Amino acid sequence: MPNPWNAAWEEAEASCRTDIVVYDTLELQHPAIQDEEGDAKPARIVNDVLERTFGVEAGALFNPGAPAVFFPSAFGAAFPEYAEGQIPQCEITIDNVARELTAYLEAAVGYSADLKAIFRQYSSEDTSEPIYGPVEFIIRSVRVSGTTIRGTARVSNLADKKFPTRVYTRKRFPGLVR
Repeated sequence: MPNPWNAAWEEAEASCRTDIVVYDTLELQHPAIQDEEGDAKPARIVNDVLERTFGVEAGALFNPGAPAVFFPSAFGAAFPEYAEGQIPQCEITIDNVARELTAYLEAAVGYSADLKAIFRQYSSEDTSEPIYGPVEFIIRSVRVSGTTIRGTARVSNLADKKFPTRVYTRKRFPGLVR
């Protein structure tokens, strides 16, 4: 697969309007991340110094179609590595992680579930829905050192996806009955 980050990508990034800010966000999902009642909840962070509220798309697992609070934390990722016959993967680093998130990750060791990261981008011009995403990643090999978390991320395995995603039943589609 060719590298999509080429000169055209750089030109497009450089020619963006300067009065609009693009916010990168991550939503971490894992059964160990729970609210006070013990229900699963996401850990949402924005790559900024201020807490922000953004609208979540209608098909999201948590808070679909509603505004959600994203807490500030610096994060970054190297460009994915591309190799013949391998799924592209990269390392994600989250800095200045609050103790709350570190406790969730330590509790996650006891679960045999994937840590999912949902990447979205929002524009300061319209924060009601993402301008890019959601893109789902699976994070493996998570390492915690001090207030920094590192993990290897790869696009979630398309071979494990149900296709078609819609379940065709007689009740929902009466035309199927003859």
